[in-house]
Amino acid sequence: MTHQDSRDVRPPEQKGPAKRGPYSKGLARRQQIIDEVLSVYDRLGFEGTSLRAVGEAIGVTHPVLKHHFGTREQLFLEVLREHDRRFIDAASESDGTFVDLIQRSAEHSMRVPGLMALLNSMVAHALEAGNDRSRAHFSERYADLRRDIVTLLEEGRAAGSVRSDIPLNETASLVLAAADGLSTQWLLDKGADLRSGLLLLERLLEPPDRPARDADAQGLSSS
Repeated sequence: MTHQDSRDVRPPEQKGPAKRGPYSKGLARRQQIIDEVLSVYDRLGFEGTSLRAVGEAIGVTHPVLKHHFGTREQLFLEVLREHDRRFIDAASESDGTFVDLIQRSAEHSMRVPGLMALLNSMVAHALEAGNDRSRAHFSERYADLRRDIVTLLEEGRAAGSVRSDIPLNETASLVLAAADGLSTQWLLDKGADLRSGLLLLERLLEPPDRPARDADAQGLSSS
């Protein structure tokens, strides 16, 4: 349609409240698919969760899934993006500190174990030759996370809760590696204490001359 066409063709006048059009319905269906994928993944695992299996489980045809996501890889990446957005949105509603981030990360991981399993599977998938889309996604994701963690560490250092004799970029990588590694251990063995492990890391990053705090307040009580 040319610019002239867009001026001459006017939509019919609407009476009453606007109705949901095909576009908004399509967005709602897309969101429904994203929300349901993890339940299918929990039952069928990485290999079993095909586009067709997802469609059959939630009553969506295979062509509709192909239209919205194209491939299973794109579907899985969009599920991860959506949950990252939700986590970031929830975190931005409060004045987050480095400790807050660690606690929220641990609680989120334990609340949505299927998400952790999918994340680990897709990271492994990204390391295989030929999976350039996944590799690019995770390279960007980890770079963004490291920047976010560095920002929180800088704020913690200014507040006196992070030691001044460590490089923050490398510290951010270490925090991220600890969070991922502890999450994987917890997936394999629920006896692995994910929350306490992350909080211990936080304590190790405190200035050595900072007064010891009550262990119970940090969730590290042995009781």
